[in-house]
Amino acid sequence: MALLNASPAWAQLNPNLVQQLEEALNSGDESAVATLVQGGDGLVRTDLESRYAQLLEHFPESRWTLSQGADQADGRSTLEVKVEGSTSREGRSFRLNANQTLAVNSDGTTLGEQEVLSEESVVHSGERDLPVSLIVPETVLTGQRYDFDVLVDEPLKEAVLAGGLAELTAEQLSSGEGPDLKLGALNAGGIFKTIQAPYRPGSQSWAVLVLHPEGTVSISRMVRVVNRL
Repeated sequence: MALLNASPAWAQLNPNLVQQLEEALNSGDESAVATLVQGGDGLVRTDLESRYAQLLEHFPESRWTLSQGADQADGRSTLEVKVEGSTSREGRSFRLNANQTLAVNSDGTTLGEQEVLSEESVVHSGERDLPVSLIVPETVLTGQRYDFDVLVDEPLKEAVLAGGLAELTAEQLSSGEGPDLKLGALNAGGIFKTIQAPYRPGSQSWAVLVLHPEGTVSISRMVRVVNRL
């Protein structure tokens, strides 16, 4: 999505609107969210609505927390979105923690156009939350090579660790479906990969899966690609 220029017609993000959005997101009612988002007519979903619909399907009891972040240099406001949730399927429990940062325009009463600046979600399952560190830049330059490292923070001892990493396509992002991950043994205690950023600005999104005898962790992470930092 191209960067949006600030316009005098747009106001700063209203704290009352942020509170109303948070209440609507926690109500479980997609129509309540749509009334507070410009273009939210159900035909073409905004970034926030798409994210909401996906998480509502998989984690219907999730808890949303919104806060206003620092303004962008171009005048847009920043909306920080945090989501926590849990669910059970086929006898397995799943625990979600997700974060998203949006650059937004607003007319004071509704949320306007949005750009995703950063996004990450982590889903744990199993007996306990497997401690994992994700070391990857949020923003890279076009054509830049960057490291994508996933580290298991505890000693493996005798445990066998497996995992995989794959890029998410635009179709998978819009549908919420995961990629076909090829898993392999992680003898070094994690995933260590060097990635080539595309030569056009935009973003890359990645899916990670790490399997451990005591738990599984699934991570999705967006890396923003820009012409200059």
